[in-house]
Amino acid sequence: MLTAWATCDIGGLKGKAMISLNKIAILAAPLALLACSVDTSDDVVIPDAEAVATPGDACGASAYQQYVGQKSPAISLPAGTVARDYRTGDPVTMDLSPTRINFEYDRSGTLVKVSCG
Repeated sequence: MLTAWATCDIGGLKGKAMISLNKIAILAAPLALLACSVDTSDDVVIPDAEAVATPGDACGASAYQQYVGQKSPAISLPAGTVARDYRTGDPVTMDLSPTRINFEYDRSGTLVKVSCG
């Protein structure tokens, strides 16, 4: 247990008292939580990924549809393009990035899908 000595002056009587820092932390925790109140007036609603319609072709996937069905195609992307390639069934993050281009390959290395997200 962590302790500290505090000098007290109560009614002209001076003395020292041992204070448990654990007790101080327990008493201070609710005050700290009150300072972190949440303002719900501007709630943000995040829709499901399936419900989000990407206007147009934000990532440029349509330019690479010609490679679908080819085995291990050599695809060149412009510098700075955010891309992800993976095999069908691989674990991938479910974060939606409309400007990221996804290249999905089957287990034999054939490109099966090009999409944004």
